Amino acid sequence: MAIESNQSQQGAFGAFGAFGTSGAFGAFGAFGAFGAFSGTGAFGAFGGGPVDPPLVSAALITSRDGIAGSWIPVSGSAVDPSGQEDVEYLERLSPAVRGSIFALELGSRIGFGFEPDAADATKPGWARVYHLEAALPGSTDAKYVPLVAVKRPTQKIFAQQLDLVANYADLRQDRMGEILSQLGTPTEFLRAIAFIEPARTPYTIELLATAHWLANFVEMRLKYALACKRPIEYSPQIQPMIWTPTHGALPSGHSTEAFTMARVLWLLLRANKVDPPKENPYDQGLWGEMLMRVAARIAINRTVAGVHFPVDSAVGAVLGLTLGRYFVDRCTFVETAGDPANFEFPKASWEFDGTKYFRTMDDGTEVGDIDFDWRAYYDPRDPANGQNPEQKTSADWVTRTALTGVDQTQAMSKPLHWLWGKAADEWKDF
Repeated sequence: MAIESNQSQQGAFGAFGAFGTSGAFGAFGAFGAFGAFSGTGAFGAFGGGPVDPPLVSAALITSRDGIAGSWIPVSGSAVDPSGQEDVEYLERLSPAVRGSIFALELGSRIGFGFEPDAADATKPGWARVYHLEAALPGSTDAKYVPLVAVKRPTQKIFAQQLDLVANYADLRQDRMGEILSQLGTPTEFLRAIAFIEPARTPYTIELLATAHWLANFVEMRLKYALACKRPIEYSPQIQPMIWTPTHGALPSGHSTEAFTMARVLWLLLRANKVDPPKENPYDQGLWGEMLMRVAARIAINRTVAGVHFPVDSAVGAVLGLTLGRYFVDRCTFVETAGDPANFEFPKASWEFDGTKYFRTMDDGTEVGDIDFDWRAYYDPRDPANGQNPEQKTSADWVTRTALTGVDQTQAMSKPLHWLWGKAADEWKDF
């Protein structure tokens, strides 16, 4: 879900109340959409804090006047100070306040750059996202480590993709309920697979909201840099069934966010290793399969609706899978059940070259009518049988580059590690 400006229903980022009071992230109002969990408005209260009705405030004034008595000075030793930069303090904070802290932990370590084509600036260039190895106190050293890079497709490829968008329109009547429900957070559909519920798994919801924030933070900068037009701008026959967002088409925000959150959730479910001979049921590949399928369906539904090309979803899947792994590394930087240990962080960077998003016909003609298939980018496999999930490079337009010499001490954020631990504890098999 990406921030929309046309309609309140598509301004669905009110969905994420958790990041409430900071103005720039005002969109993250009050865990609102998480309150949308079947009418559970509990998280809707986490916006700017509780507000007393005027009558209660007036009563509190007169009550104090009646009972407080003469002022008694307090000595400096009467109250012990709280520990500084102590994650235990997070427990006392509201989700809205914690959300601001988590946002800074993530956002302050993300860098961005745009690299135009060296020979012709009008041709697609590379939009690059980095992880910042920040200088430690007293040091001036800092460097950016590549995470992901995207080059947009050519106009010819977009025009050929339009045929797919037009064909997908036949599914609109069947998918309308899903499409309208998915204007908000993907969590409503992820919780249909994993037992997510506000009273049962509040920290899991908070963790997913934080991962969602990271995905939106990165995707919006890429959308701005790549400036890809929407299907409605190519043909008057597309006629989307929902408002077309004002920001660029590629990468798809819904795809990015759904795949980010799906990968984070499956890694979370598998985080608790169970003593033999008992197995962690979430290690079974079927859990990853279902999470990836629902992420893909959310992405494809945006093409059905007429607001995205299939290639937008493909880029979003690669970006989301990369950010999901990155997010978990920032939370843990430890081996996660079923995934290879990241003893170098990040372990690899990923590139998506949209100019190569085509198939070559027998006569040598290049045709860009390739549909989106999530299996080209990820294989959940079966961790329960020792088969680690794999982010893939089976497509010609996706490249993985191994990274070396990365400072592993720069990976984990202590506040994010605290949140991960709280969420992981919610999935212990008692």
